[in-house]
Amino acid sequence: MTTLATTDLRSPAGFLALQSLPRVGPATALRATLHATDMERLLERHGAQLDEALAQSRASLGDYANAGVELVSFFDERYPERLRELSDPPPLLYVRGDVGLLAREKLVAVVGTRKPTVFGVSAAESLTSVLTDSGWGIVSGLAKGIDTIAHRTAIERGAPTIAVLGGGLDRVYPAENKGLAAQIVSSGGALISEQPLAEQSRPHHLIARDRLQSGLSVAVVVAQSGAQSGTMHTARFAAAQGRPLFCPVPHNENGASEGLRALLERPARELCSILPAWRDARTLCARLGDRPLGHPVNRDDLGGFVDAVELARQWPELRRNQQTQIVPFGVE
Repeated sequence: MTTLATTDLRSPAGFLALQSLPRVGPATALRATLHATDMERLLERHGAQLDEALAQSRASLGDYANAGVELVSFFDERYPERLRELSDPPPLLYVRGDVGLLAREKLVAVVGTRKPTVFGVSAAESLTSVLTDSGWGIVSGLAKGIDTIAHRTAIERGAPTIAVLGGGLDRVYPAENKGLAAQIVSSGGALISEQPLAEQSRPHHLIARDRLQSGLSVAVVVAQSGAQSGTMHTARFAAAQGRPLFCPVPHNENGASEGLRALLERPARELCSILPAWRDARTLCARLGDRPLGHPVNRDDLGGFVDAVELARQWPELRRNQQTQIVPFGVE
C-alpha cells in the first residue's frame, strides 16, 4: 500500500491522481483529502494504484505548463476563498492568465441570454461600464450574447475580466469566441475551468460552471433573460450562495425579458414553479420566502446600483461584526 502523505495528495498532481482512479470523482477526491477516514477507505481500495497514478499525474503537469495552463488546488493559498466556502467547491481550478484575479475582492458576475434584444445589449453595456468605472472586475461565461458583451465592455474599459468555461481551456465554446478568449488573457484577465484539457463543454458541465460564476462574485447581474434561459441556473446558484441578484427593469413585455420579470415581480417561493431551471429547488424557494429575489436597477440611478453592490461586498464583514440590523437587499 502507498505510503504517500495526505499533503502529497492535496497538490495538483495529487488531485489529478486521485481523480484518475476508478469511481473517484472530484467530490470524492476532495472529501478524502479533508477527512482521514475517507482517505483510509480510498487507500484500502486503490492504494496499490496510487503511486503509479501520481507519477503519471506529475508528468502531465508538464503538458499543462506547455499549454499555458496553471493548476490551483483547493489547498493552494491562491485558491479563491469565496469558492472554498461553497458546498461543492472544485478541488482543482485550471487557469490561463492572471491567477491572482481569482482572489480579487471586487468581482461581479454579469450574465444573460445568448440572444439579447436592443434592451439587453444596452443594459449589459451600461451596467458593465458603470461597474468597471467603479473598480469592479467582471466575471462571465464567454457565451454568445450578454456574456460576450460583458467581457468585451470590460476589456474596452481597461478592467480585468474572468471567463468561466464549461469545458477544458483548450475547448473554447463557442468556437467563434476563441479570439475573445485570447484577448481576455492578453489584456490581463483569466480563463478558468474545473474541467481538464480536452474535455468538451457538455450541458451538465455548463450548468455546474454557473455556480462558479456566482461563487467567485460579490453579486450577480442578470442583464436580460427569458424564463427558459440557462441564465436562470446562475440565478439559482446565486440565491443558494447568498449572492444578491440585480436586474435592470424591462420596459416592455418582450419574452426575452420574461426571466427578469419573474425575478423582479414574483415571490421567490414561486420561482420553482415558473422557472424550469428552478424546478427541483423547492427547499430553496421556501427558504427565500415572499419577497422577489431580484433587486431592480433603474437607468436613472446607476450610482445607487453601484453603492448597493459595494454594500454587498461589505456584508460578510458586517455579519462577522454582528451588525445584523443592516440587511442589504433582504439577503438573510
